[in-house]
Amino acid sequence: MDEPSNIVRVPKPAHHSFNPGRPLKDNSLIENQVKHFREVEKRLPRQKKAAAEKFASIETEGQAAEFIRHITLRLHKRKARKQGA
Repeated sequence: MDEPSNIVRVPKPAHHSFNPGRPLKDNSLIENQVKHFREVEKRLPRQKKAAAEKFASIETEGQAAEFIRHITLRLHKRKARKQGA
């Protein structure tokens, strides 16, 4: 069977690309992603929001990744409920 033509091959990132202990201020891409996810989170129902102090305490790439994961899960659950309704 032929392979679909719309597949995009994504190379694996270098091992040093993500460092959970690296200060967030040293990675502007992830820092901006956290800011964008915080704006998205503000639109979620109150019970789905992370505590504001949790957002303010994000200082490392690892903490940022956990925050982004948390919000992403909330968004997926919310969309699944809307589609099931």
